Amino acid sequence: MDPITLAALLNAVPARFVLPVALFVIACKAVTVFVRPPPATSKWAKPFQIVSMIALNVGWAANRLQVGKTGIMVARDQAEDAKSVLASTEPPIRPLPGKVPPSAG
Repeated sequence: MDPITLAALLNAVPARFVLPVALFVIACKAVTVFVRPPPATSKWAKPFQIVSMIALNVGWAANRLQVGKTGIMVARDQAEDAKSVLASTEPPIRPLPGKVPPSAG
């Protein structure tokens, strides 16, 4: 949702309901911060996504943990495979552009 559409929606709210609507959005944000996202197959996945949308978790504001994804951002059904790959190999270290990595010895 672009900011202009969001502003139009918020301007459509009668003045006496602005505070309750704002508190509802804040409460939804608190839920997404403190409640771990359910697996994608859970009956709570869709309600959690709706609460996340109401909490304005979009773009750069999106939570790191999301429905159907783990902390390393792979699909939940591939999480065990990803964990075993990470455990069995040493991830490559990519230096920042223009930086030289420190020597190993």
